[in-house]
Amino acid sequence: MDIVLRPLKQAVHEGVMLSDPLGHSHYCFTPLASYIVDTPEAMMLATVGGKTSPVTMAMFKQFRDPFRHEPHTKSTMLAQLAVVQMKVDPSDIEAFFHEAQKFCLNGVFKPFWWDQTPAEPSHFFTPEFLHLIH
Repeated sequence: MDIVLRPLKQAVHEGVMLSDPLGHSHYCFTPLASYIVDTPEAMMLATVGGKTSPVTMAMFKQFRDPFRHEPHTKSTMLAQLAVVQMKVDPSDIEAFFHEAQKFCLNGVFKPFWWDQTPAEPSHFFTPEFLHLIH
């Protein structure tokens, strides 16, 4: 994903010329505003594992709590990944995965949004409506 989205990341930082419907060119910066996903895809892209929410810190036993749990923020996930990387080399996939599971992470050591500003997974993941209603 990081390679595929490289042009979009460059547009965020450096800007890109885009044409409006009248043909006028404008210099634009295009941050990631929304990424439409179903729940399994959101979990994979948010780097969370098991039965953990991709947008909050709640685990499956807390899903019915009457309050909203704190957001699963970019800074929290990257800090957890940094701790895992200090303990285990990411090239040792099995050991890295085992250590990441202690933080309810899925073992992806460099998510595509790690260097996006301002990219907050708990904000830009949008549920796919058709899967959400049934």
